[in-house]
Amino acid sequence: MRIITVIPIKRGISKDTLSYFTKKEVDFGSVVSIPVRKKMAHGLVTNIEEVQSIKSEIKSLPFAIKKVSQIQSRKFISNQFIEALKKIADWNAASIGSVLFSLIPNAILDSKIDLTYSEKEKPKGVFHEILLLQSEDSERYATYRSLIREEFAKSRSVFFCLPTTEDLLAARAILEKGIEKYTYVIHGSLSKKEIPNLWHKIIAENHPVLIIGTGQFLSIPRDDLGTVILDKESSRAYKIQTRPYIDIRKAAEFIAKAQNIRLVIGDTLLRSETLWEEKSGKYAELSPLKFRSLSNASSEIISMQLPQDMKKKEFSIFSDKLKDVIQKTKENNEHSFLFCARKGLFPITVCSDCGTTVLCKNCNSPVVLYGKVKQTKTEATGNLFVCHHCGERRDANELCIHCKGWRLNPMGIGVDKVVEDLKNLFPNLKIFVMDKEHVKNHKEAVKIRDNFYGSPGSVMVGTEMALTYLNQKVANTAVVSIDAYFSVPDFEMNEKVFHILLNMRSLAQNFFLIQTRQDKESLSYKIFEYAIRGNLIDFYRDEIEDRRAYDYPPFATYAKITLEGDKIQIKKQMEEIGNFLKPYQLLIFDAWNPKRMGKYTLHGIIKMERDSWVNEELLQKLRTLPQTASVRIDPLTLL
Repeated sequence: MRIITVIPIKRGISKDTLSYFTKKEVDFGSVVSIPVRKKMAHGLVTNIEEVQSIKSEIKSLPFAIKKVSQIQSRKFISNQFIEALKKIADWNAASIGSVLFSLIPNAILDSKIDLTYSEKEKPKGVFHEILLLQSEDSERYATYRSLIREEFAKSRSVFFCLPTTEDLLAARAILEKGIEKYTYVIHGSLSKKEIPNLWHKIIAENHPVLIIGTGQFLSIPRDDLGTVILDKESSRAYKIQTRPYIDIRKAAEFIAKAQNIRLVIGDTLLRSETLWEEKSGKYAELSPLKFRSLSNASSEIISMQLPQDMKKKEFSIFSDKLKDVIQKTKENNEHSFLFCARKGLFPITVCSDCGTTVLCKNCNSPVVLYGKVKQTKTEATGNLFVCHHCGERRDANELCIHCKGWRLNPMGIGVDKVVEDLKNLFPNLKIFVMDKEHVKNHKEAVKIRDNFYGSPGSVMVGTEMALTYLNQKVANTAVVSIDAYFSVPDFEMNEKVFHILLNMRSLAQNFFLIQTRQDKESLSYKIFEYAIRGNLIDFYRDEIEDRRAYDYPPFATYAKITLEGDKIQIKKQMEEIGNFLKPYQLLIFDAWNPKRMGKYTLHGIIKMERDSWVNEELLQKLRTLPQTASVRIDPLTLL
């Protein structure tokens, strides 16, 4: 008889470990099936003791120890990975089990295939360091290919981490040449059968391998791993949006350190936090960082502001220059991509009589006006107001809720409005649309992208989503509308906009245009100027000084606590949390869009000095907060 200590692989379990008994042989690192709160869950074995050696302790326990239901698999992850889990859990003020739940796919835990992992001797010459690589995509990937070949020559494997499935497939085409037999691409979009089969092939291969995968597959055990490469480091997709809100970039650091291997972090422009840490000596350069982005395309900022004596001129979405570029696209059988920041016809609707903004009835977010829809059993044909925050849809034929006026004026520029005006200006133009409203899944997005590239003389209109899928250059790119982003008070917004502009510029072969209604003296306009010149260094200098002035990351670390529910109740609960967390000061405020689906959202922020986290006293307090309170360390946004 054995007593085993198990990490429950499940969200919502506050305890890191639970104890069970079993008569079966079990190894450290095995996955077992365990009863938790009258339900079955997976568990990871972290300790085994014979009953005889702890008989007296068992007798003194005030509760009965439950029995393990089933030994599902023998050891399937490395000791080093288990060691890293504790660090990741501490950083996120979460349980180890919830971290495991995020970093190991369910398809692996549920698999009937034997995924037993046997430890092997590590290759010589491996040691931990974090190196940065900042350069254009082509130059960066040439460096990666050389690095991978060097590792293979030293009998070492490489894990190449990217944020999205489409990024993986694009990288594969570049990186696998000459090593196709030893390259594996693995991601969560694969089937429950494909994932464990690929996992098994990867751990069974004797030759060094190149694993191209998303962050949750960093758990694959390869003792010969020499390097983890984390590319597109600035992507927000690395931040998991469900509990415990793990940042894969931070998790990769802990995993690489525990495994004593090299971590290479790369992008065209690394995050401001990362560049600052390099200056402070935390990171080193793989090669000198490039702060000038080159392009052969002609770049131009086009002011869409009207002169004072022309204020009555009809509002136009397209400048004369952009109309000319689109006309040449059609005549010369080229391709053009037009970026628009918002979906729908118009991102905002305002009453012309009293100035009241039309809001969602569930969450008070501004609704987006969409064009005519097909007749269905549930919706009549006509314009719709749609909330992108909670999903509410309603007929747009309504009066102002404040003054009952009928002059509701749609404002701003949305994707559908751009498409509508394009059709009016260029009746025979082939137009493709890519945003989350028109494209429902990855397969559909790939089909639209391929049809666009296969249709000379065509234009694609899209949001950020399209930038993920456009994997070949196009003749011309233009930012039709991006000014709306600057109205969001998010400390990372300038960096987000700058990355979008850099991506647009790198896609263009002939022309890259930015349309804006920003004043030429504004800080926003300066970002546009940096982008068209590929001036990364001055953008970084401005950005880091702006963050220093307001004590934003990397100059401070934030913990955000969120409550949802009845407004009065959660305000009372948040005040109680604030008292419990003392002497740490909790700043309490309403969410950016506080009302959603009948629930109110309230945030509390704790600001900590740089490098002061993990703080053990505060960590223990955060871990004892009720499950209704979500905790995010180093949150994606403070809103």
